[in-house]
Amino acid sequence: MKARSLRTSLLLTAVSLLVLLAAMSAATYAWFTFDPYTNVAPWEGEISDGDVNLLISESASGPFGKRCTLHPAVFPDALHPISTADLSRFYAATTQDKEGYSIAFRDVTEKSADYLISGTVYLQCLGSDCAVYLWKSTLNTGSDPQFLAAGRLALRITGKYGTNTYFFKLDSLGSTATAESRQTIHAENAVVGGLNGKEAVFANDPALTLDRYAIESEPRIPVCTMEPEEIATVEYWLYLEGCDPECFNPVQSRDLALQLGFAGEKLEPDE
Repeated sequence: MKARSLRTSLLLTAVSLLVLLAAMSAATYAWFTFDPYTNVAPWEGEISDGDVNLLISESASGPFGKRCTLHPAVFPDALHPISTADLSRFYAATTQDKEGYSIAFRDVTEKSADYLISGTVYLQCLGSDCAVYLWKSTLNTGSDPQFLAAGRLALRITGKYGTNTYFFKLDSLGSTATAESRQTIHAENAVVGGLNGKEAVFANDPALTLDRYAIESEPRIPVCTMEPEEIATVEYWLYLEGCDPECFNPVQSRDLALQLGFAGEKLEPDE
């Protein structure tokens, strides 16, 4: 694609999902070992007022508009900690040693719908080429420090120029200073990338900070670019990263709201 200069023209898209996290156990064992659960409930989302060149729909065939009610394809009664390096395979801890470290895992890919929330929305760009960013000022996952520290939001965006997959930490959306932390695996900054029998093969944690991809940042990186009339597929996953040091007992009882926000800058051909 030929080089283009940026002319600021905010295209604002917001998708909302309310998630209620309710404690079901007061036990002192690690969350991901004994499967206490997190209740969830959906909420309507809508697109913020702004330039309508960026529209949204839950269907690739539309209709596209400024509002989009979420109906996640995967929407369990509970969120359970889960670990993944690439969204293709998912793993859950099954056994801890006497020091509280998870030492055995199982592949729960076929049952991942019991662990996380996921769905798909579609963005449509009209009128001009557009660079799409996260709109951090509208992103909202609640203010609870423990969930902000342990949660993950993954996005897989597919358009004309290919597929981009992102794992975003939530800690830049609020203060995590009071979040409790402890090591839960015999590795640091790692997630489960595979299994050797029941033993985890760890991979580097792929999670990124949201700030690098936010419209408010300078410099910033777009999550995708779109041509006029193009429709991009945005798959989303909301989950608790079971290998995160903050993903243990204190995350069992939390309230949060999730609102996804996208912003765009119009791309103009160089003169």
